[in-house]
Parts: sequence; structure tokens; C-alpha cells
Amino acid sequence: MNAPLPMRRPERPGWSWSVLAWAVVGVVLVGATLWVSRSVVSICFASAVFAWLLDRPVSAIQARGASRDFGIVLVSMALFATVIGFAFWVVPDAARQIAHLAENLKPYLDRAATEFGPFVARLEARFGIDLPVDIGELGALAPEYLKKLTPDVREHIQNWLTSAASGGLSLLLAVLSLCLLPLFTFFLLRDWPALVAFVGRLVPLRAQATTHRLAAEIDGRLAGWVRGQLTVAVVLGVLYSLGFTLSGIDLSVTVGLLGGALFLLPYIGPLITGALAVSLALLKFGGDWHVGAVAATLIVAQALEGAVLTPLLVGDRVGLHPMVVMLAILVGGNVFGIVGIIVAVPVTAALAVVGAWALDVWRASRTYRG
Repeated sequence: MNAPLPMRRPERPGWSWSVLAWAVVGVVLVGATLWVSRSVVSICFASAVFAWLLDRPVSAIQARGASRDFGIVLVSMALFATVIGFAFWVVPDAARQIAHLAENLKPYLDRAATEFGPFVARLEARFGIDLPVDIGELGALAPEYLKKLTPDVREHIQNWLTSAASGGLSLLLAVLSLCLLPLFTFFLLRDWPALVAFVGRLVPLRAQATTHRLAAEIDGRLAGWVRGQLTVAVVLGVLYSLGFTLSGIDLSVTVGLLGGALFLLPYIGPLITGALAVSLALLKFGGDWHVGAVAATLIVAQALEGAVLTPLLVGDRVGLHPMVVMLAILVGGNVFGIVGIIVAVPVTAALAVVGAWALDVWRASRTYRG
């Protein structure tokens, strides 16, 4: 007589389904929290970004034996001094130079019409086109528009007081949120190691090793890339400002620092900087050696950035092919505008780390190995 077959125990659900369920619950809770507190999410996110950026210099000071609070105070003082110096040196100088440019713009455009008017006429006759730009008309309208760009501190204070009186609670909340930004950044920065450790302990035990490895790789890539990009932007801003000042163009320091900041927009920033600087040189001096000096400044700065600064300070931190970078910038710009262009590269770098891990998991799976 055959022995009865043993009863099969029902299979227990795999841990992956449990993790998926908890992940769904977590996403729902986080989404609901973000929706309820959406008015302050941007301030909290900005504070977290600043805390992440400042954590490394603070940790470096702490590693030398100082307390973390002392490191935070020292870094904050350096950052505050930089902002104050920018506000009291660059902004008034830019306002003065914009006012000077507004006063001299009509003679500049008249000279440009004299020098380039015949060339434009021959171009229109040769190709049978009608260029929509009238230099003479620009000479009459541009000064008034340019004067509007000159900051009037008294007028801005009056407008702000008027808005404060009529805006009521919404303006008060906006000012309060802006004032809370450095306070939130301070508290997040002080507790950043403990906060990172707390978030790490929320990950399921089986996934902690993999998650921590991926997070450390993403953090290392992004931190090195951001630090390198900011350093290159500062160096380029100084080089541009020095070269444009020696070239004699108006707004030399302002355009130079703007060019350094626009370096953070890959491929697009240098084009904007070059077009603006060359246009200012053409307006003020016409087609003489000053334009060549501006062009030489741009060429030398870009050559130095491509051959020395970026390889030395940035390197291949993100590990992305240039074509992937350009595609990421196009997609980010189309979806999120200027913010998408700025965050496209770091977000793509983080996704590349996760994608590489997923590819390794796929290649180690039974389905792939057959």
C-alpha cells in the first residue's frame, strides 16, 4: 500500500512583497505629508541641499579636533562674508555700470549703425531678406529700457513697504519662510550625521548593505561633481572679469561673474557669455582690437577650463558620456525649464548608479543565466 503523500505547506509570501507593500505605504505617507505641507516644502528642500553642501567642510573642520558647532559657525561666517561682499561690491558696481551704459548706449548704437549699416544692407540685398532689427530704432528705445534695469534702492524699499501693507498675511509668510531658511539649514547641518544614520536604519535589514553602498556612491559622485563645478565656476568668473576689464568693455566684472555662474549650465552658459561680451565690445568700440581681446579672453578661458580646470577639479566624477549629458539637459529643460537644465546632470548621475546596480542584479539572475 502506497504511503500517503506528505501535505505541502503553503508557501510563505516572499520578503520582496513585504518590502514592496511597506514601500507603497511609505510613498503614500510621504506624498500626503508633502501635499499638506507643500507651502514649506521648498524651504525645507533648499535647507537640506545647503546642509548637504556644507556638511563636508564642517566635517573636515570637525575632523581636526574642533566641535561641530564651531565648524558650523566658522563656515557660516565665511559664507555670510562672501554674500555681504558680493552685495556691497558687485551689486553697486553693476548698478553704476548699467547707468553708465544707459547714458552712452545711443552713441554706441549710432556708431554701430554707421559701421554695420552698409553691411546689413548688402546682406539683405544679396539674400533678399529683411532683417527685423533696426539699429537706429534700438538707439532710440534701448536707453529707456536699460535704465529700468538700474536698481533704485529707495524705490524698491517703498514698493516693498507698499506691498507689505497691502499683501497682508501672504507676504508675511513669504518673508518668514525666507528668514527660516538659514535657521533650518543650521539645525539640519548640526544634526546631519545623526539624520543620515536614522534614515539609513529605516531601510530593511536585508537591503541595508546594498542601499548604503549605492547611497555612498551617489553621494560621492554628486559631492565631487558639485564641489568641482563650483570651483571651476569661481575660477572662470575671475578669469572672465580680469580679461573683460583689460578689454575695456562695460559691465566687465558683472558679465565676468555672470559667465562664471552660467558655466553651471553646460554647453549653454559659455555661448550666452560669449554673445553678451562680444556684443558689448562691438557696441562700445566697433570692430577693432577690443573685440579680439574679448574673443581671446573667451578662447583662453574655455581652453583652460577644458584642458586643465575640469580634468583636475571635476574629472569624470559623474561617469556619463557627453551625449548622455546633452540628452539629459534637453529632457530636463523641456520638462522643468531652467531648473531642469541645472539638475539634469546630477539626477542622471544618480540614476546611472542605480541603473548599473540593477543591471548587475539582472545579469546575476537565473532568468539571464538560463
